[in-house]
Amino acid sequence: MKFTGWDWIPAYAGMTAWAIFPPMSSLPSDYILVGLIQKPYGLLGEVKIKPETFDFERYATLGRVFARNKAGEITELNVRAGRADNLFWYLKFDDHRTPEAVGFLSGRELLIDAAEKLELPEGMVYFSEVPGMAVMDELGNRVGEILEIRETGSTEYLIVKTEGENGAEVPVPWTDHFVTKIDKAARIVHMDLAQLRGIIF
Repeated sequence: MKFTGWDWIPAYAGMTAWAIFPPMSSLPSDYILVGLIQKPYGLLGEVKIKPETFDFERYATLGRVFARNKAGEITELNVRAGRADNLFWYLKFDDHRTPEAVGFLSGRELLIDAAEKLELPEGMVYFSEVPGMAVMDELGNRVGEILEIRETGSTEYLIVKTEGENGAEVPVPWTDHFVTKIDKAARIVHMDLAQLRGIIF
């Protein structure tokens, strides 16, 4: 099973992905994505947030956080209160006590300092670790490396830069069928590309 996001959202290798928030741009290595701010909620400056973490209770320990807009501009915030229902977090921030005061946060990424990154359970990888990994096919041949992770509709794709001077950028669905294993230590993504051979590989 894999969770989505870019710098801290983990993924179990080879299992079907959840839908992800379309990436704004590459996330600076100083920050880690923990949630996606939806909109103001209620009358007291609370915002509704879609968590992007394997630890749903993480909201309870958040202090200093950052909100990044589509232009990459980052605003620092301090969490003064937090709660959750079965699906979402609801956070309040210092000096933001009305719906109007937090309206500008709608659609932003909620980030934390990279130093606060959690240790992952066994068998999980961070999305940020995947770009740059080598790609090996089912025959044991290196066919390229991962450039990035990209979302199209409900499916995440691993963008593979194929070998050679004229290497192409090939999108491979991140599903059980194609991604069979991710070796984090060796930095290798193992894929079954038999169905694509002769077409794009």
